Amino acid sequence: MNKMLVEAPEGEPIVRMTRTFDAPRALVWRAWTRPEHVARWWGSRAMGTTRVIKLDLRPGGEWRFEHTMHDGAVFNFFGRYIEVDEPEKLVNTFALEGMFEDKPVVETHRFEEIDGKTRYTGISRFDSIEDRDGMVASGMEAGAQESMNQLEELLGELVSA
Repeated sequence: MNKMLVEAPEGEPIVRMTRTFDAPRALVWRAWTRPEHVARWWGSRAMGTTRVIKLDLRPGGEWRFEHTMHDGAVFNFFGRYIEVDEPEKLVNTFALEGMFEDKPVVETHRFEEIDGKTRYTGISRFDSIEDRDGMVASGMEAGAQESMNQLEELLGELVSA
């Protein structure tokens, strides 16, 4: 599996993630936006399971994912879709109950098809560099890498199906 590049540029309140998937863009988009697929790759499988509570894929639509840890702790992630441009771009807010609720992160996800593969670029924009650094310190990179590895596994299954 290829590794995702994660960057937190100095002086910018963003985190940029890039990764190439060996799957066509339409398939990556489908895996990214259909509840039955998202539940299989989003979040740490080693730590728990994800349930998609809501995924209303339209501007103004809401999303909510519940991640239940093996010890029973529950984390609720949620946001609202701002822009949906299938299969190229998705913009949404991101918050975790108890964290960033009052100032949600804005995420921009781009999917670029190159020779039958898909280059994913995700940019998370924070209110401040301090907020960004807090998210990075929370272990966000390891969690994002694990999710992307799980997405790559799922895409391998979907491509060969």
